[in-house]
Amino acid sequence: MASDPPGSDWHKCVQGYFRSRASAQKVVSAWQAFGTKYPPLPRATLAKELLDVGCRKDVVDPRLPIYIEALLDVKSLDVSTLLAAVQPSPPDDGTVFESSLLDAGDSAKPSLQTVILQLLTRKIANGIIVEDSELFCFLKHVLSWMTHFPSSVTLGFLVSATLGCPLAQEVLQGAKAKKFKASFGQSLTPFIGNLSQTNIDLATALNYRQKQYQFHDELPADSMDLLNGVDLGALSFQDSVLDNEPLNTRAGLYIYLNAMLCERPLFDDAAVMNYLNMRYKGNVPSLVTDLILASFDILANAMYRTEPAQSITILRSFLVNKLPAFLNNYTAFIFPPLTTETCISQALLRVDPAAFPSFSQMFDLLGKNGMLSEARQEFLFACALHQLIPEGSIEGLLGDVPMQSLPASGRYARSDLVAQCTANPARIEELIAELENMEGNAGEIVGALIELLDNWEEHEDQAENQPVYDEFGSVLLLVSVIQHRFDLDLTDLGVLDRKSFTSKYYRSACESRAVDRLTEHESDLLGAWVRGLFETEGINDELMSMCKPAEFHILVATLFDQSIKACQARVLALDTLTGGFEYLLEPFLLPSLTAGLTWFAHKIWETKDPSPVIDTLIPTLSTLLKPPSMSSDSAAMHSAVLAIVAEPLDEALNHAQRVHKLRVDINPLLEILKQHMQKHRHAAAAYNELENWATTPRLGLQSALSNSIHALILWCLAEGPAGPTGTSSSPPNYTHRLLRSAVMLLGAKATLRVLVDEVVAQTENGSEQDVDIVLDIVVTMIVAPQLSQSSSSQRLTLRDVLQTLFSEVGELSKTDANRARVVVRIHRRVESFFAVGPVNDVGMEGIGEGGGMVLGNAEGMPATDIDDVLKHTEERIERGEFLGGVEVEAFMGMG
Repeated sequence: MASDPPGSDWHKCVQGYFRSRASAQKVVSAWQAFGTKYPPLPRATLAKELLDVGCRKDVVDPRLPIYIEALLDVKSLDVSTLLAAVQPSPPDDGTVFESSLLDAGDSAKPSLQTVILQLLTRKIANGIIVEDSELFCFLKHVLSWMTHFPSSVTLGFLVSATLGCPLAQEVLQGAKAKKFKASFGQSLTPFIGNLSQTNIDLATALNYRQKQYQFHDELPADSMDLLNGVDLGALSFQDSVLDNEPLNTRAGLYIYLNAMLCERPLFDDAAVMNYLNMRYKGNVPSLVTDLILASFDILANAMYRTEPAQSITILRSFLVNKLPAFLNNYTAFIFPPLTTETCISQALLRVDPAAFPSFSQMFDLLGKNGMLSEARQEFLFACALHQLIPEGSIEGLLGDVPMQSLPASGRYARSDLVAQCTANPARIEELIAELENMEGNAGEIVGALIELLDNWEEHEDQAENQPVYDEFGSVLLLVSVIQHRFDLDLTDLGVLDRKSFTSKYYRSACESRAVDRLTEHESDLLGAWVRGLFETEGINDELMSMCKPAEFHILVATLFDQSIKACQARVLALDTLTGGFEYLLEPFLLPSLTAGLTWFAHKIWETKDPSPVIDTLIPTLSTLLKPPSMSSDSAAMHSAVLAIVAEPLDEALNHAQRVHKLRVDINPLLEILKQHMQKHRHAAAAYNELENWATTPRLGLQSALSNSIHALILWCLAEGPAGPTGTSSSPPNYTHRLLRSAVMLLGAKATLRVLVDEVVAQTENGSEQDVDIVLDIVVTMIVAPQLSQSSSSQRLTLRDVLQTLFSEVGELSKTDANRARVVVRIHRRVESFFAVGPVNDVGMEGIGEGGGMVLGNAEGMPATDIDDVLKHTEERIERGEFLGGVEVEAFMGMG
């Protein structure tokens, strides 16, 4: 047999499989043939090569699990080697990993570890382990995973499958397994405790296996080496901490919604449903009632805080245009005698009457609450529009004669709107005007406008083409303003097709392309636009008829780039260039400046001193930023465009001012842009807010945060029992900007210390109810949604710091046992929310803590028959349903 080939040959071999999308059978045959030429590749090396090639930039190639399964079946790989190869290196600071690395949650992109653990779970359940030594080796690796992922549901199913396989039931009952069982049990006990917070079925099944194999025996002194450095004191302490059933306070959802809506809306349906299902554990009527009440609470709070009218409008729009549509997900799971109308009625009985007066009361009241008096009516009519309640119930729920009615056109359907706009372009303008209406149809209108852009149709009998550009540009500019205003990505906009116009536009419209990369048709269009702008032809109907609006907007950056280059090469005079670009200030072309001016910002960053191109860029940009004259329509559109591009242009021009210090024509452009800055919604606190918090007596910002928590506690205590028996009361002054400012200025560690201090104080001085209330408040603050951290702001989150603190709880328990217990309780509850998988159906057999189904008896309680629980768990393993992400079978069938 020949000597080993260089490592690059092995790598190329594996790479070839993925590139050619070879079948599993072909890979096995080729690999076996390769093995006849060279000595067998060590399994660990093969596993590493497969994982390196099959997972790039955290994206798992669908062929990877297919190839791995095939190689496992022919023993070219083994489960222990594979599990070891995919295990991430433990953090240097000794902290545990977040369970979200394995439990995919609402992510459509499972991690490499997730995919491999799913695959191994299924293979082991099907009996792939046949040797005693292989089982012990695999369990030792599992023990290491349990140490670093102490609350992962995905790992829990792997453990359950391993302990439930026939070989384990034979080997683990024997005497030779005694030493190993004792050490394994020390890690299994806290692992089960953590899982009991997120998936009661799985925890029950593992608890049964623990007793079956007597894993709870005393640990022999000579078996410590098997624990690989596990802190037994910490694990024992964690297991000793008892906790109550979490209390769902009125403050909890109030904080959660405040966090979602204090900047750009972060309301992701799947993520919110996961949170709510974990919080309410299948109690859908309470979920619906509390969600409605919290939505009114945040609106009342905005009024009391005298938030800007624009912020109040956004919260009203959420209440009317988003909430009723979202509640439709739950109506099928509210069973008689309760109805959705009952839940709405209970919620409205508890809303703050001072903030939401009846029509008869509003004339006696001064201030902004007069405006909010319409909010209840708008919400009820939106509920009727979405068929949550009959229209005839509105007067009874409102307690007054309604002063509006359902929209004459009823509830909109996106497909119908697209068809209407295609048949009658004038309908577009009508729909845009309706966006401001509080009727419950806004979501469908925006979706229809985006779909319209992607499927724009031109009528064969169109007499002129300029109106087509007008209509298309207006819709595109409106969507761009919305996208910028709320910092939405393509997923937020509902754009899933990467080949669609909207996807191409927002990914690359501001980037110019080399001429040799254009298609022949695109080259013809570019030449036609150059002649139209800079020669005598002008922008005529013939040009617009040969170039669709979507094609023009994708081509704008390249048109700018080639025009500037032509001026640099003295093919175009500067006056001709600027004069031609003035055409783009006409209303039907003006929306194209969104992409064009963004291209300018990128181009300015490339300039150096000296750089002759700056002598062309600045005068041209000046023409586009401060035109000599504009119509009123053009001026409004121009202002909207500048609001979008002001920030990147401002940064680029400030850079140019530093590089080209002698230029005096840059500062006037910066002054123009200042008028259009900060037109997007963000969560930064205003200066007067920060000043007020910073001057709070004693500890400034920290005291302000403590005071806010105290106010929330008192509000909950004044509320009385949770549920429909609670009373109506005004919400306390709260903004999530305070918590975010604390994290930003004090750091996550100091902020978490304040939160933990508040819980500790209640455990020492308050009642058990006080403790339950503050735990719900603090946990909600930690798990509340936030924007993904940008590359420029890789800050630690509260959850990150909590993970570190939890890893040190063993040492902490020796000096401050009460604080250590508080940390364990907070950590358990926080992690329980992140272990929930995506929701497909809300209910059926009840909603389990882990996002899956909870078996129930006739009374709706969790199943107590262990045979039923084990059968249910095993069935889920066989079907690959144990993870809230991509199922194994579905994933394996890809490609």
